Amino acid sequence: MSPANRGPSIVAAPADELSVPAWVYPYRLGLSGGALGGLAMIGVALAYGWQHNSLWLPANLIGATVVRNLQTASPAELSRFNFAALIAGLALQMVMSVGLGFVFALLLPTLPGPVLIWSLTVGPALWVLASLLTLPLIDPVMNQYVDRPSFFAAHIVYGLILGLWFTRAHKVHV
Repeated sequence: MSPANRGPSIVAAPADELSVPAWVYPYRLGLSGGALGGLAMIGVALAYGWQHNSLWLPANLIGATVVRNLQTASPAELSRFNFAALIAGLALQMVMSVGLGFVFALLLPTLPGPVLIWSLTVGPALWVLASLLTLPLIDPVMNQYVDRPSFFAAHIVYGLILGLWFTRAHKVHV
């Protein structure tokens, strides 16, 4: 059989062309690491609330994204228990945490360097972007009343937990 009749040949892709990494982290690792990081963030928020005599303030601030009648609430109202805000705040927190953990699992194999460097960079960077760009538009009450240092610390904790979760795992071949 002549070379022309053998069918398509396999040609190596140019070095500058994007490709899928051969070794990746399991996606469930991102989901579970994101959930653990999100739970750790809740712990930081509860510690902040406890120090300021309101365990409900952080949940109400996050929940105000969905529970729109809280957009006009006073600080005293935001400090009281609100079942709808609690459920909305917890749901938003966990959906965002798990979703970002999944995205982290997708992107991590393409990033150079140690996992912890990236995990400790991503969480705080997202918080800075969210607080500057997103919060004023989607949750003005949180933008007004959030304690930025404690929420920044919560994002550092998220990144640390997420990164530590990934460092204990091994990549798998695709």
